[in-house]
Amino acid sequence: MEPGKTVETTGGSGILPASAVILGGGRGRRMGGNKLFLSAGGTLLVERVLSRVAPWFSEALLAVGPDDREPLEKLLAPFRGRWPLRVVVDATPGRGPLEGLAAALEVLDSGWAFALGCDMPLVQEAVVRALWNARGPENQVACARLDGFVEPLHAFYSVSCLPAIRRALARGERKIKSFYDEVNVTVVEEESFRCLPGYRRSFSGVNTPEDLLRLMNPRLP
Repeated sequence: MEPGKTVETTGGSGILPASAVILGGGRGRRMGGNKLFLSAGGTLLVERVLSRVAPWFSEALLAVGPDDREPLEKLLAPFRGRWPLRVVVDATPGRGPLEGLAAALEVLDSGWAFALGCDMPLVQEAVVRALWNARGPENQVACARLDGFVEPLHAFYSVSCLPAIRRALARGERKIKSFYDEVNVTVVEEESFRCLPGYRRSFSGVNTPEDLLRLMNPRLP
């Protein structure tokens, strides 16, 4: 893994030549149900995520377990025409977010994926573009480090990561970071984002009912 570094947040505009990949296979035990089907204020949480990220990318993919595909397709039907959107099913259920990432990378129309969770409705465009701009010519992963921890679910992945991901899955790995030592990773330090207002919100997930309440009412502590 390449040592952490700071980069210039040069911004940019236009559609990124990459795909948004929303991972939605978790059971959401702390939420009491599958986060894919959570709603806030009458709007699906995953629709909130899509409405933010889909306009920035050439396509959007939802990676889900086999049991979730049919009910999700029905829920997506009313707003599916708004964005280029596909639902991708895990080849082997129960292998965590790493399996979802592999399933999406197998079918990308582009060469890069921006992977995030279906519970991250506050993702910020400026933060995403800063990560995109941080990639070097040899990089295969571009991720951020906040509070000393690398953030694998709010990161860019090249399709060239697939062989390393397959090896990790064959070893029984489930965590996305499990293959990082086998690929060329650039880690963007938190200092690079400090000039972007609200940058930490971009990495926030809805993990508890209290988190969902805060999403509905940002004034709550």
